[in-house]
Amino acid sequence: MPDTRHDAGSAQPFAIIRSRLESNVTVIAVSGELDLASADQLDRAIRDAERSTTGWIVIDLEALRFMDSTGLGVLLQARRRATENSDRLRFIRSRHEQVTRLLSLTDTTELFS
Repeated sequence: MPDTRHDAGSAQPFAIIRSRLESNVTVIAVSGELDLASADQLDRAIRDAERSTTGWIVIDLEALRFMDSTGLGVLLQARRRATENSDRLRFIRSRHEQVTRLLSLTDTTELFS
């Protein structure tokens, strides 16, 4: 699969969502700000990966600086679908305080480890 870019904006602070295939793993890297304006692009990228035959799907949130409840909702829905199906979804945590604080406040940190 080629590197696909689902761009919610031309530059930061909007989210930049890139999908790439590495061996048998689809990596969806999210950077910038995941909010109402960009959540649909992430949802689309995840659903595309779910329909593929790749073994694992990794959502890399390491460079994600901001996430609102809409972005969190997309991740929670993806997590729910994964547990109901093949559970081939994994996450790389954000290194940014705002995102880790949101996950802590919503008691969802363990879902994205």
